[in-house]
Amino acid sequence: MVVENLLGVSKSGETRAHLELKRLAFEWLGTRGCRAVAKEVRLPLSPYRVDVAGYKPAGRMGVFGDTFALECKQSRADFLRDAGVEKKAVRESEELRGEVEELRLLLGAHLPECRQGVSLFREYDEYDFGELRHERWRRLVARLGLLERKLADGVKFSRIARYGSANYCYLVIEEGVLKRLDEVPLGWGCLVREEGTLRLEREAKRLTSGEGAKLAYLERIAARRKSGE
Repeated sequence: MVVENLLGVSKSGETRAHLELKRLAFEWLGTRGCRAVAKEVRLPLSPYRVDVAGYKPAGRMGVFGDTFALECKQSRADFLRDAGVEKKAVRESEELRGEVEELRLLLGAHLPECRQGVSLFREYDEYDFGELRHERWRRLVARLGLLERKLADGVKFSRIARYGSANYCYLVIEEGVLKRLDEVPLGWGCLVREEGTLRLEREAKRLTSGEGAKLAYLERIAARRKSGE
């Protein structure tokens, strides 16, 4: 039983809207032939959990079936937190690190008082520009910090697909979360809540997932079911 406060937020911190998306996603997997379904399952080959996970048997002995990973997003801000494109973020952060290092050496040459003196050679020394009022330096450092946080926390969709954590990945969203359908992450499908059902907006592409990953996923789904999820 889910207990909510007056704001419609459950004890787990989930809103009523998010819980409803998870409920619909759970039921939708059943219509796709999944015999094992659970919520809040940690994916194999990645550090992430998905809102709803499913396993569809192959129907033949000794053959693994297909695995499903569904992520529910009730708002655009919630979607954008996980929607960074990994390759683009990595490339931009590498370019930005080069600019930061180039500017660091230039500033160090003109501001020797900022040098920390941990190395005999200027190019290997450390500098403290914490109090420096240099617009470009502050802008580059701030942008680099933002990209590094995105790479740490904001590329969930991209990495799940790349790691082959599941055969089929779907976004389950409220109407209006996406501005355009091409915002759906590469390889992912999309389901949109329409009153009390889910409308298939885009079918997911089948991703390659190894037998070891499928077995681990099925075991985790079973464990969540056993724990009374």
